[in-house]
Amino acid sequence: MRAPLKLPGLLAFAACALLTGLSAAHADPAGFAAARARGELVVGVPYLAPPPVAGAKIRTPDGLDANMAEKLGASLGLPVRLRQVRAEEAGELLSAGQVDVVLADAANGQPATVAVQPTGYSTRPKAVIRSDTRLRKPADVQGRSVCMAEADTDARALAAAWGAVVRTYRVPSDALVAVREGACDVGLVDDAVWEPLVRFPEWKKFSATLPADGAKREQVWLLPASDAAGRAWLAGEMQAWSQSGAWKAMTSKWARDVAFDVYLDQEVPDCHG
Repeated sequence: MRAPLKLPGLLAFAACALLTGLSAAHADPAGFAAARARGELVVGVPYLAPPPVAGAKIRTPDGLDANMAEKLGASLGLPVRLRQVRAEEAGELLSAGQVDVVLADAANGQPATVAVQPTGYSTRPKAVIRSDTRLRKPADVQGRSVCMAEADTDARALAAAWGAVVRTYRVPSDALVAVREGACDVGLVDDAVWEPLVRFPEWKKFSATLPADGAKREQVWLLPASDAAGRAWLAGEMQAWSQSGAWKAMTSKWARDVAFDVYLDQEVPDCHG
């Protein structure tokens, strides 16, 4: 029979287990070796808004691209630099090491050198409409003005399919201000951010919408297929985001930021009363 482990032995065993656990918890994530060597994570995004001119107000960009990139960088313990990258040029830039990972709206047509990791975040455009109008279905919008951020290509395509007059703005808050002030009949934002936006009291009278239309689009990460460790880490990271409620947190923050942008832009009470 094995002799019972004495108290000092138990304490030493527990201390060793604790230190091992702490070491594993703080170990650098596998993969993304080039980014760690560089000391910076370069993330490609579909659209990068030009920097504001001197004296212009800083406004929240369309979508969660920047939020997702920053969160990924935080998980890796690296600062993030964004670069505008079209999906069709992702393979070349990834192979050349000019970007570490690319966030894309679709994975169609990628070469074998590119691995695709779904994010789990799917959206489609949803309408923001003043509640006392009679616009309730897409056919009602034909010939009416529909506004969205210029980066939102899905919203632009959907509004055009409705036969609407499409008007684009540099950032989402500009489009939504136009809706609030009556310059646009309908605003379009992602359906994932629509609910947290219209939950704010000042948006209650703009909480009408249209039936869901258009296909859902899931964003994906593109990274080098040769980085097996990075692919495995990224898959686990996306699972962790879904389980921790990260998407809800990011969409709620986006809605709050945009609502505040609109508040700052409207220096006088809503002209509709």
